[in-house]
Amino acid sequence: MKIKNDKLVIQVTCLVVSVILWIIIMVETSPLLEGTYNNIPVTIKNIAALENSNLVMMNTDKDNLTVTVRVKGYSEQLSKISKGDFSASIDVLGYGEGITNAKIEVSGPSGVEIVSTYPAQIACSIESIISRVMDVTVQFDGNQANDYYRSLPLSNPSSVKITGPRSVVNSANLAVATVNIDGVTNDLVKTVPVRIYDGTDNEIFMSSPVGNVEVTVPVYPTKYVSLVPNVTGTPQEGYQLAGVTVNPEKVRIAARKDILDTVKELKLAELDVSGSYNNIMSPREVLNTDGLIILDLATTPVINAVVEEVVEKEFVFNNSEVQYINLAEGTTAEPANPDGEITVKVVGTSSIVNSLKKTDLILTADMAGALQGNNVAVVQCVTEEKFNSITLSNETVEVTVSSALTAEE
Repeated sequence: MKIKNDKLVIQVTCLVVSVILWIIIMVETSPLLEGTYNNIPVTIKNIAALENSNLVMMNTDKDNLTVTVRVKGYSEQLSKISKGDFSASIDVLGYGEGITNAKIEVSGPSGVEIVSTYPAQIACSIESIISRVMDVTVQFDGNQANDYYRSLPLSNPSSVKITGPRSVVNSANLAVATVNIDGVTNDLVKTVPVRIYDGTDNEIFMSSPVGNVEVTVPVYPTKYVSLVPNVTGTPQEGYQLAGVTVNPEKVRIAARKDILDTVKELKLAELDVSGSYNNIMSPREVLNTDGLIILDLATTPVINAVVEEVVEKEFVFNNSEVQYINLAEGTTAEPANPDGEITVKVVGTSSIVNSLKKTDLILTADMAGALQGNNVAVVQCVTEEKFNSITLSNETVEVTVSSALTAEE
C-alpha cells in the first residue's frame, strides 16, 4: 500500500511540475498582453417588440452603433483574433417612452478576458407613434396667364392625417399640396402629393405615407369696367350740381366668360344730394356683383358730388369787337355804329364764372348770304366753357358790307 501511495504522489508531483513548466514556457514564448478592437457593430435586440408596442427608437445612428473593446490575453491568442470574433448587443425589451441607458453586452473568444468596453452603455431615445389631423394648404408653382385671375383653391380632402414619432408630428407646421399653374387659362384639377414641413420650411417625413389630394383651382378671365355713379335729388335753391366723379373710375373684375361678356359697367349705390349747398364725398357700394369677383379694390369706391353756387357775370363789348365770318370773297364788313355796346351776361357755377375773363368770350356774326350795303346780322357768343345761360343785350347788329376794292378807294 505504501508503494502504491508513493507512486500516486510521484504522478501528481509530475503533473504539477509539467503545468508549471508549461506556464513558464508560455509566459516566456507568448507573454500576456492587452489589445483593442474598434468599430465592433452593436445589434439591437427586440426592436420589433418595441415597434409592436407602438414605440420607436429615435437614435439617428441606431443602424450604425459600434463599440470599442479592450481585451487581455496571450500574444499568440491575440494575434489570431479580429473584431469579427466579438459580438455586441443591447436589449430594448420592455422599454417605454423616454430616454433609457442600455448596457452593451459583449462576448468574445474563449480564453480572452474582456477588460473594458467604450461606450459601456447607449442612451436609447424612445418615442410613441402618434397621429394628428392637419388642414391642407395649397401652394402654387408659376402664375396663371396674363389677364386671368386665380380664385381660391379647393382641396379634396381638405385635411390629412399624419402619423409618426411624437417629436416629429409635433414639429409639423404645414401640410402643403403644390400645384403648377403656369400659363393656365381654365379651371385646373390635379391630384398631387402632400408634403409636411416644420416651422423652418424643412420637409419632414412621417412613419406612414401622407397620400395625395385632388386640388381644384378656379381660373377666370378678367377685364376693366367703369364705375357709374347714381346721383339723385336737387341741391338747395341757388346751387347746382356742377359735376360728379368716382374714385376709382374703373375696376377690374373676374368671372366666368359667359357672365363677364355681359358686364359693360357697374353702377354704384344711390347718392341723394337734395338740399345740399357744398360738395359731398361719400363711399358707395358696387351694385349687382353676383357672379363677379371684384379685384384690386382696396377700399369702397367714393363718389364726389361737386355742388356750387350759381352766379352771374357781365362783360361789355363794342360793336367793333364783333368778328364777322363767312363773308363773300372780295367783300368787307363794318358795323354801322362801331361804338355801340353789347352786354353779355353769363350764368353758371361759381368755379367757372368767377374765373372767366372777357377774352374767353368771342362775339361773331355770320355774314353768309349778306349783300353789299346795309345788313342786319345776328350776333352769337362763342366760348369753350359751359354755362347755364348766355344772354346778349343786343342780339343783332347793323353791318355795312362793301367790296374790298371800294373800301380801298
